[in-house]
Amino acid sequence: MTANASSTISPSLPQQQPILRILLIGLLVVLSGYYIWVLYKAITPNVSLAYKTYYIKNQTLYWQPKQPNLALMLPTTLKTTTNIANLSRAGWSIDVSNNMRQLNQQGGLYFTLLTTPTTKVKITFNLAKAPLSLKSIPFTFNNHQGLLVSQNQGKHFVALLPTQQFASSARQLQSLILNVTTPLQVTSINLTPIDTNTSDTNTSILPHTTGLINQHIGNQQ
Repeated sequence: MTANASSTISPSLPQQQPILRILLIGLLVVLSGYYIWVLYKAITPNVSLAYKTYYIKNQTLYWQPKQPNLALMLPTTLKTTTNIANLSRAGWSIDVSNNMRQLNQQGGLYFTLLTTPTTKVKITFNLAKAPLSLKSIPFTFNNHQGLLVSQNQGKHFVALLPTQQFASSARQLQSLILNVTTPLQVTSINLTPIDTNTSDTNTSILPHTTGLINQHIGNQQ
């Protein structure tokens, strides 16, 4: 009786091993698929541009849920004394004093535009106090470089942003970063499209270059 019982049970053991192997392989496939999906969601989160630049990439100084796309409509004036969502986290002081916000080292703006400009855009940094002996400020705009030139005895620094320097997509993030050696006491920033047919001598002499440079600010990639 004992021999007969063992002979009827032992053949079932080899049959269970392939089933167990298939179950383990299936479990591994399911887990791998789940973790790939989680990784994809982490890399491409379904969040607004303002949320991404503030919380994920640490690029902007303030989080403003009412400006999800960081969009600007030209012409515009940005009051740096307010908590606007377009200010870079690097460079700008958190505190505002004497109706100005100080910009140190590298810092500037992140923004999008509702439509791509068809003309050059004049950008002006308006200062509360003119920095001594500072005639120009190098900047990078979407990986191109140029100079902001001193005007009105150093109270304004102005540059022209050529049309071809803007990102091809109207809603693509634009960045303009100043390389500051002397702290700037900024009160506001103006962005104004310029009619190329006008004879504005104040803007026609402004230099700009289009050499590519590497930009390191925040966690931008």
